[in-house]
Amino acid sequence: MQKNLAIKQKQSEGHRSRLRERFLKSGVDSLADYELIELLLSMCIPRKDVKPIAKILLEKFQSLGAILNAKDEELLTINGFGENALCGIKVIRACIAIHHQDSLSESSETLDTVSKLIKFFKARISTEQNEVLEMVCFDSQLRILPCGAIRLFEGNVNSANIEIRKIIEIALKNNASSIAIAHNHPSGNCKPSLEDVKFTQELSTLCRMIKLDFIEHIIVSKSSSFSFRKDGHFDKLYDSTRPFGRAQSMIGLNRKSLA
Repeated sequence: MQKNLAIKQKQSEGHRSRLRERFLKSGVDSLADYELIELLLSMCIPRKDVKPIAKILLEKFQSLGAILNAKDEELLTINGFGENALCGIKVIRACIAIHHQDSLSESSETLDTVSKLIKFFKARISTEQNEVLEMVCFDSQLRILPCGAIRLFEGNVNSANIEIRKIIEIALKNNASSIAIAHNHPSGNCKPSLEDVKFTQELSTLCRMIKLDFIEHIIVSKSSSFSFRKDGHFDKLYDSTRPFGRAQSMIGLNRKSLA
């Protein structure tokens, strides 16, 4: 019995070694989808044949992207998929988010369009399983200030009115010329609730009082997004008697230019 187990383990190690060699030599195109998942799992589950787990995952979720975006509790229902494998998936999620975030925040380009803002926030929070609220502080050129991307809290944005003053305090502390905020809807429906609109209105009011440009509120999910500015809400939120700030002019108030 032990001899048979040793033979199977040796065969499994040889198979994993061949997968690694193919991937390192020829890249992702050299592996089938289940083999790519298998290679990932082999680094998290070192002493077990993970090919059956990989195939079950692919059959259940249909794609690697869907596996990476799956809820933790759904992944843990798969027989043989434990905390080590879940940790590996979560590390990859975090690395993808960091990569997308860094490619925007550390580049010389400005986040001067709604599309760029949506891309930035989707990379950061669209796959979060809990509702989170984030803000970004910009300089006068709509570049993200050092340490200017801040997660304010996790919870229900609808009950977050007390956090509005915190947003203002952070903006002042960072000497921000303008700010944008975003939160996610884990349900997938990005339509703003009445509470979302009220929250945006109250934040807009406080920003006007201190002449801070509040340029956008974005709602994101895994597959969609909502822009208060594109939807026209900012036309109503800002006082028409107040000259528009530099940041508002740069981001573009003409919604046709934001498509």
